[in-house]
Amino acid sequence: MRVRYWRLSITDVLDATYPAEKANHWDIKCVQGEYEHFGVFWYRYGTPFDKEPVHGICFYYNDVSRKIIDDLASFLQSKFGGKLLSLHGRGFLQGSKEFADGRSIGTLANELSLRFNAPVELTIEFEKMAKEDIDQELFKLPSSKALPITGPD
Repeated sequence: MRVRYWRLSITDVLDATYPAEKANHWDIKCVQGEYEHFGVFWYRYGTPFDKEPVHGICFYYNDVSRKIIDDLASFLQSKFGGKLLSLHGRGFLQGSKEFADGRSIGTLANELSLRFNAPVELTIEFEKMAKEDIDQELFKLPSSKALPITGPD
């Protein structure tokens, strides 16, 4: 089954012990104001860019200053590499370093929160999960924050 854990804190993710190969998506949302926010995310199978998937770390933004967007892009590119591509309020670091483990995601979320003085909210989606893994909190993620996703795994 597929499951999305949402509204996770940095500590939730840093303390998690899930197998990284089960993660197929993560998202770090940074809130800058009532409507202003940006996020950094990754999809295991690539993020759609025009009609082809791009593999690597990506980011999105809404009503955030150009200075913050440029700083974010520069920060991510210096940390993870990749070729910067832009399209409709999203940035793609094509070929950048990819990761899905809790320690790396939590560390990045903490760095973003401190660098941009923004509270963060994390989401991680998993595939091929057993109901027992969720109920018993086998991966040390709170079952109260788990949302099963209907459809094929």
